[in-house]
Amino acid sequence: MTTERNSLSHADHEIPPIGSTEYAGNTATPTVSASDAPEDTPAGVSQRRRMSPRRVRRIKRRRRIRRLLIVVLAILLGLLGLAGWFGISAWQAKQEADAALTAASGIQESISAGDMDALDGQITELTDHVHGAYAQTSSTIWTLASHIPYIGVDVTAVRTVVTALENICVQAMPGLQDALRAVNGIQVENGTIDIGGLSDAADGLAKADTAMTSAMRQLNGIQTPHLDKLADAVEQVQDRLEPMQDMVHNAAVFASVAPAMLDSDGGAPRTYLILSQTNSELRPGGGLPGSWGTMTIANGTMSIQEFAPPPAEFTTPVVTLTAEERALFTDKLARVPQDVNFTPDFPRTGEIAQAMWQQSTQQTVDGVIAIDPVFLQRMLAVSGPVTVGNGVMLDGTNTAQYLLNQVYIDVPEVEQNDYFGDVAATVFTHIMQHANDPKGFLNAVASSITDGHLKLWSAHQEEQDQLLTTPIADALKTTASTPEVGVYFSDISQTKMDWYLRREISVEYDKVGRSGGDQYTVHIKLANMLTDEEAASLPRYIVGPFLDDLTAGQVRTGAFVYAPAGGRLVDWTMSDGSGFDGITVHNGLTVGTTTITLGPGESYEIVCHVQSAPGVRTPLTLVQTPQVEGRTD
Repeated sequence: MTTERNSLSHADHEIPPIGSTEYAGNTATPTVSASDAPEDTPAGVSQRRRMSPRRVRRIKRRRRIRRLLIVVLAILLGLLGLAGWFGISAWQAKQEADAALTAASGIQESISAGDMDALDGQITELTDHVHGAYAQTSSTIWTLASHIPYIGVDVTAVRTVVTALENICVQAMPGLQDALRAVNGIQVENGTIDIGGLSDAADGLAKADTAMTSAMRQLNGIQTPHLDKLADAVEQVQDRLEPMQDMVHNAAVFASVAPAMLDSDGGAPRTYLILSQTNSELRPGGGLPGSWGTMTIANGTMSIQEFAPPPAEFTTPVVTLTAEERALFTDKLARVPQDVNFTPDFPRTGEIAQAMWQQSTQQTVDGVIAIDPVFLQRMLAVSGPVTVGNGVMLDGTNTAQYLLNQVYIDVPEVEQNDYFGDVAATVFTHIMQHANDPKGFLNAVASSITDGHLKLWSAHQEEQDQLLTTPIADALKTTASTPEVGVYFSDISQTKMDWYLRREISVEYDKVGRSGGDQYTVHIKLANMLTDEEAASLPRYIVGPFLDDLTAGQVRTGAFVYAPAGGRLVDWTMSDGSGFDGITVHNGLTVGTTTITLGPGESYEIVCHVQSAPGVRTPLTLVQTPQVEGRTD
């Protein structure tokens, strides 16, 4: 071989510099110097040395880790950016939501006051802030956050609340504003009720009612957030919207049924039976119906016929009673007119009273209305005072006290039936002739409906079906989704002592019970506020006794505690160590019954735990025999 062929020249083959990667496989293999080369390596030639597979794998692993760390760091930086973005958005949404709730808090007051200017401004403010909150919570970042484990529940709760409010603003508020303007146009003058444009607003109210109902269903279906403050905020929204929902629904029903019931649509005149009750002798549905009369309405104009004592007792029930009704109330419920509201279910009272009136007078009525002195007092506060037959002036401050207590001192017993009939007709006629303040008139009616001092049953089934969904029907709630605990009382003493019977009833949430239903504590306290001196001096018609085992001033009361539909009575404790006399069923509801006898100055307490149906999270509502502001000192 020639020297030229064996030697390596820089011209023919340039040796890469140390550290170069120009080798097969792009693997960086370091070179070694001539002094480190094997003995047979020609001088001046660098020797490549291959790394072991283990070292190559280690280098590759380091590179992968480095790349992974870079990716993770990029993700973390992205997440931090998203978190910052979400935090800012959440803060802005909270500011908008707080402002919206502030605006909403004044809406109901403005509605009650009939202040449309203030209402328009509040609704505009509410809508603007809700739109702002909705723009934040409907963004992509909120959608992504709602899928994150654990915190996604809280994010979803916020989005649901804001979406519900948005739907209310868009779908309900316009119809509500139109309807309220129509309601403000209602006029009551000279015994005639002109409902103005309320019929035209009925469709808008129906849409508003549907939107409010849907929104409340969304809110009540929210899974409880993990954050206590957020859970409190959700509850606050529910509390603010529930009264508004009820108001919209009741207005929608009124707009639907009023034209026919008031004969303002040129249909046919209506005649209603009016039960004038005295709450000084309690019945579960109110008070003893001591005077009965009728009212006819033609083209919105009302005329009151003569009131009289109730019809005579019937020898047999005027309707077929269920076994449950007979067990709880005896057949007096459908035989004795003074006992038609032994049942707390007013639709049943209406059916029985209509049948009694028809049998005794051969007159068929279109419905039954129950009123009491508390209702009359509220109406007289609007219409102004009226002087009744014995020269007494009744007004917005003294009517309940006089008709439930003082009258039994002033008017001889033999004259009382005629007196009450005259008072009922005189006061009712005066109210309808002088109710020149439509807003005050409607507010007095609304408050009386809310606390049970005004009730209505329609003999026309289509109307009654709508009324059943409103408080004026005063029907027992037998649907588990609308849990209600009922506490009702019935006088057994046959006296007028219930003016002196003070009642305190409260309901508190406890926990979720073992069955899955919400558990509540119902606290009931009765106190006889009469003194021994008064028991000795007041007329026997007030203090008795009319039962052999009672003494003057003792009051005997039957108590009925109704569990929520689908729920149950869990347990109970009574101040004398006893328990319920019996547990039975009425209209599918579990009922605990007991009898309480109290002398002057004595009191009695019942603590009862009830549970709603499993899985129902709608708050429990308390319904009771209508209260009167009787003797409290």
